[in-house]
Amino acid sequence: MAEEREKAPEETSFTDNLSVKSFLGQGGVGRVFLGFERNLEREVAIKEIIPGKLAENREKKIARFVREARLAGQLQHPGIIPVYSLARREDGTYYYVMKRVQGRTLAEAIKDSVGMSEEESFARRMALLDNVIAVCDAMGYAHSRGIVHRDLKPSNIVIGEFGETIILDWGLAKRVDEREAEEPGQISGDPEIDADAKLTRDGAIVGTPAYLAPEQILRDAGPVDARTDVYTLGVMLFMLLAGRRPYLGDTRQVLSSIASPDPSPSPAEHCRCIPPELAAICRKAMAKERAERFADATELARELRAYRDGRLVSVYAYSAGELLRRFVSRNRAAIMAAAAVVAAIVAGAAFSLNFAVEAHRARQKAVGALVEVTNLSESSMELAREKSELVYRYFERLEDNMNGAASRLAAAGSGDRAGIRSALERVMGQHPEAASFYFISPLGETIGAFPGDLPLPAEAATKEIAYLRGLRGEAEAAGEELGVHTLPSGRKAFSMSVPVMKGGSMAGGLVALMFPDTAIPFMLQFDPRESEYQVWIMKEDGLLVYDEDPRQVGLYLFTDEMYRSFPELLKFGEKIKADPWGVGHYSFLEPDNRTTVYKVAAWDTLRSDGTEWKLVVTHPYISE
Repeated sequence: MAEEREKAPEETSFTDNLSVKSFLGQGGVGRVFLGFERNLEREVAIKEIIPGKLAENREKKIARFVREARLAGQLQHPGIIPVYSLARREDGTYYYVMKRVQGRTLAEAIKDSVGMSEEESFARRMALLDNVIAVCDAMGYAHSRGIVHRDLKPSNIVIGEFGETIILDWGLAKRVDEREAEEPGQISGDPEIDADAKLTRDGAIVGTPAYLAPEQILRDAGPVDARTDVYTLGVMLFMLLAGRRPYLGDTRQVLSSIASPDPSPSPAEHCRCIPPELAAICRKAMAKERAERFADATELARELRAYRDGRLVSVYAYSAGELLRRFVSRNRAAIMAAAAVVAAIVAGAAFSLNFAVEAHRARQKAVGALVEVTNLSESSMELAREKSELVYRYFERLEDNMNGAASRLAAAGSGDRAGIRSALERVMGQHPEAASFYFISPLGETIGAFPGDLPLPAEAATKEIAYLRGLRGEAEAAGEELGVHTLPSGRKAFSMSVPVMKGGSMAGGLVALMFPDTAIPFMLQFDPRESEYQVWIMKEDGLLVYDEDPRQVGLYLFTDEMYRSFPELLKFGEKIKADPWGVGHYSFLEPDNRTTVYKVAAWDTLRSDGTEWKLVVTHPYISE
């Protein structure tokens, strides 16, 4: 084997532009070289099938290799190794070129904690939590594209020199709807197979034994899909928390444990330092029953991120005492407000003949108020996170569909009325929640509209064209950002736009006009006006794009005169502006000047089309 590795670089050839610098390593079928692309002057990694491995099942092995390159090449995500090209030699064999990734593997990083005290070792491993979240994010992207990895493990995860986290080796990846090339077989008892060895023989288990999900071992355990990768991610999380694998022993023992009906072990059995929320997340990810796991890696990432950010983890049942302690440690400002109310209650009770009884009741009420505020704070934060993600996805979908319509408008040209109407009608069918779509010229003149009964205000058209030119860096751009427009009817609307490009120049813009009171509830997938929670959306400069009170839309929180009488709201608004997310509180007097309303408020940030938006969720918690 050593002799083969030494000779490997001289035994292969690529193109004149691609030279081999050194040999990096090999697996069961493929080998990887460090290469150099002369035209781009960069180092790359080159993978090919080991020539000696093609003596048997040649066509099948080549087909698998090509599928690996194509699947990896279709996944454009910073956490997935990019494939630059796939090439075929004259002899029918293939090789592909990918980014050279430098760094240490997650397995090596976890091993760095060996030899320390339990507390130090756990702290060192927990520093890798962001890397595990990054892996979950990347796999969530792959799952959204219908692709599962099937061979995730710490040695396939590289942590780069600048903190980047990249998933390697997509050799066993497959599409969920793809017919299995190798059906799961019975548990292998071959004592010569190490716990890290891959079993990729026809009819055998596909993957690495120590990280397999039950359905990769047992035929009747269900299909292999995104939940299969979730189980493996749970195993990796187990290793991060406990510093060891969930199952030890030889291959037969490990596979037998995974395939048994016994519940998966908890990492808390092996380390006293593990927070119960993380143990709960790990147990759910590693559930033997597929239906009990997270649906995909995105759900797992969301729970891990909630823990990291100090928010409630939905899979863990908090006691009232835990909620109280969390709130005390994370929301001292809100506690001060509640404490003021408690002090007033206790002070009032001092005048009672039954002072002791009333004081006891006051303390009970105080604890109840704190627990209530805690619950409202956490639920508001969860709602803000959930709804900001929905709005972000909506804007992504809207932009994609509008870009498609812009291409059709460019093909039609300004003189093809039927083509323009068809393009506008099609995008309107994709987004019936919009008020209207417009094709405007580079001068801001309306060329076409659908429906045509709602003219685009001239001010809006001018701002949109200036904005689009600003995005393209044209000198004559006014550089104004999108804003809220007041229609002749007095109704407020906001707009989104994409450029219509033809022959390298801007032929105009496609503009979507939205009514906040109808479009925003559609994006949020619920109507805040019918909920106890209130929602408002503002831009970073304080412009209110959505409020349940339509009179507030278009006002600026930080500069409009009417807000100067709400100092706490202004202070809270500054906090929202400064921090990307958080929980806080504010209060104000009702118009009768006798009733004070206290509100818990949580916010999150989303960015779309170069604009930063703040989505705020509020809920009243005390009213006097």
